[in-house]
Amino acid sequence: MMESERASFHAHVEHWQLRATRHAARRASQASDALDDAVDDQTQQLARSGLRSERMRSLSVWMGLDDIETDFVWWVVAAAIDPAIARDTQRPRRGASLAGFAELAGLDADRARDLAVRFACGHPLVTAGLVRVLDEELGAAAGFVPASRLIDYLLGDDTIESPVERTQIAVDERGRYLFDRDQLKVIAQIAELAAPGAKIVVALEGAARSGRRTAIAYGTYRSVLSVDFDRTPTSAIGPALRTLRRELVLSDAVPVLANLSIDRNAPEGLAAIGKFIDEERGPVVITGSLALPALPIDRPIVRLRWRVPDVAIRGALWRGAVERDLGPAIDEIAMRYRLGPGEIHRAVGSARAMKPRALADSVGASDLIAGVRHNIDEGMAGLASRIEVTQTWDDAVLPEDTRDQVHGLVARLRHAHLVLEKWGYRAKLARGTGVAALFSGPPGTGKTMCAGLIAKELDLELYQVDLSQVVSKWVGETEKQLAKVFDGAEAGHALLLFDEADALFGQRSTETKGATDRYANLEVNFLLQRIESFGGITILTTNLDTAIDKALKRRLAAHIVFATPDEEERAALWARLTYTASAPLAADLDFEELAQEFAAMTGANIRNCAIAAAFYAARDGAPKIEQKHLVRAARAEYRSMGHVLAERIRR
Repeated sequence: MMESERASFHAHVEHWQLRATRHAARRASQASDALDDAVDDQTQQLARSGLRSERMRSLSVWMGLDDIETDFVWWVVAAAIDPAIARDTQRPRRGASLAGFAELAGLDADRARDLAVRFACGHPLVTAGLVRVLDEELGAAAGFVPASRLIDYLLGDDTIESPVERTQIAVDERGRYLFDRDQLKVIAQIAELAAPGAKIVVALEGAARSGRRTAIAYGTYRSVLSVDFDRTPTSAIGPALRTLRRELVLSDAVPVLANLSIDRNAPEGLAAIGKFIDEERGPVVITGSLALPALPIDRPIVRLRWRVPDVAIRGALWRGAVERDLGPAIDEIAMRYRLGPGEIHRAVGSARAMKPRALADSVGASDLIAGVRHNIDEGMAGLASRIEVTQTWDDAVLPEDTRDQVHGLVARLRHAHLVLEKWGYRAKLARGTGVAALFSGPPGTGKTMCAGLIAKELDLELYQVDLSQVVSKWVGETEKQLAKVFDGAEAGHALLLFDEADALFGQRSTETKGATDRYANLEVNFLLQRIESFGGITILTTNLDTAIDKALKRRLAAHIVFATPDEEERAALWARLTYTASAPLAADLDFEELAQEFAAMTGANIRNCAIAAAFYAARDGAPKIEQKHLVRAARAEYRSMGHVLAERIRR
C-alpha cells in the first residue's frame, strides 16, 4: 500500500513539474507540441487506476473537494517540494498562488474566481491546517504551502504529529484485552453513543491509565486520536487542538480530549476546547479522573463512570504482564492495589528496571510491590511522601478510652467487608465506603504515631500530605493537586495523613466578601466531596479542632481526642522512650520524679529528652545514661517550651 502511494505521489509531482515547465516555455515563447503531448500523456496515465492516490481520493471525499480543488492540492504540494517548479514559476519561497494555478490548469475566469472565493471564505483545507496561506492580504496572488504532515500522509506515512497520540486495536488482537462485567457495560454504551456522525459528547470519568482510551477503541472498532491535557500547558491548547483536527481529517478516528481538567482561571483554554467540540463533525470523547469541567458547548453530553477492573481481571492482567507464574502472590497484589492495565504494566516495567539485566525476567512479588510503590510515589508528584513506620503499639501510651477508640477504628477498617458487603450496610451509605477520622489534641500526644500504627496494623502504605505543596494561590490548582493525591492513594492501598489539617479543612465563610473567600469555600467543598467518595482511609490531625469545618465533622467515622498525658502516663512514656535493647541505663533512674516535675511534657517532648540525654552521656564518656543526663535534657526541653524550671529537682 505504501509503495503504491509513493508511486502515485511522485507521478503527480512530476505531472505538475511538467506543467510548470510548459508554462515557463510558453511565457518565453518557446512552446512546443512535444511538451503539450507529454502533458496530455501524463494526464491520461494519472487517470489510470494504478496511479490513482487512494489517500487523496479519501481526503477529497471527506472534505468535499471537487476535481479542481484536488488538482490545486497536488499543485501546492508539488510546488513545495520540487525546486524546478519554483524556478520555472519564478516564485522561490513564496508558495503556490491561486493565480498561478489558474494559468497552469487553464481555468476560465469564472472557475478561477469561484475557487478564489472559496479560499477567501475559510476553505476547509486551510481551517484543518493542511494548507497554510502565507499572506492573505495578497488575495489570489497569495502563496499557499502544504503542512509537512499532508506530504507525509500522501506518501503513505501514518506517523502522527505530537502531541496527538494514537490508540488502535487490530481485529485479530481484540481477544487479548480483558474487561470485567461492569466495564463491558460501559463499553457497550460508548459504542452506541459514539457512533460515526453522532453530535454528542461522551464524558468518561475514571482513574488515569485505567484503560479508558483502549475501551473507546475497543467499543467503536475505530482508532482513537487523543491529546493529553495533563501534558499540555494552557498556552499550547490551541495549537494542540489544531494538530488534532488535522490528524482527524487524515484518518477515520474518534477524537479524545484526555485528562481534561482546565483551571477556572483559564477561560481561553475552555473556549478553544468548546469551539473544537462544536465544530467537530462526529462524536467527541473527553476523559478525566475528576468530575469534568462544565464546557461552553451546545452539544448534549453523557457522563459515564469508568472504574478499574475487578480483582479477577486485575490478577489476569498482572499474570499477563509478568509472564510467569507467581502463584497466590499475584492474587494478593491484585487484591491490594486497585490499578488499571496501564499502571500494572508500568509497575512491572519498574520492577524489571530495578533488577540486574540478567535477572530482569525473574521478578518476584516483592519486586512488583516495590515497582508499584515507585509509581505511586511518582504519581503523587511530591505532594505526599511515604512514611516508614518503625514504632509498635507498645510505644503508644494512651488513656484506656482513647486506646479503645483507636482500636475501634482499626476494627471498623478491618471488618468493613463483612459489615458493608455481607451484612448489606453499603446501601445505607450515601457515597463512598471510605473512612475519615479526626485526631485532635495538643502537639506531641501521639496523633501522628497512631495514624502510622493503624497503617502498619492494616498493612497499608502511609502517605503524609505536604500541605505546602498542595495549597496554591492559583484558583483551581489546589483541587487538582488534591485529586492527584486521592487518586494515587486509592490506587496504591494507602492511608492518607493530613497533618495540621485545620490549615486546609477550615471553617467556610458564611459571608463571602470577595473572590478569596468564595474560592476558599470551593476548595473546602471539593475536599468534603472527595473525602466522601474516596474509597480509602483518611486521617486528619489538628491541634485546634474548633477550626475544622462542621460539615466535615459530620462525615467523620471517628473523632478521637488525644489529651495531654497524666502523671502515670508520663512516667510510662519516660520508661518506654528511654529504654532500648542496647542502651546502657543506670539502675536508679527515677521516671516517676521526672513525670512529676515536668508535668507539661507530652510524648514528643519526652522522646526529645530521651535522645538528648543519650547524647549527653556519650559526650561525657559516661558508662551509662544516668538520671542527671535525663534531668539536664528535660530542663533544656522545658526551657524551649517556655516553662519555669523546678530548682529542687536533683541534677
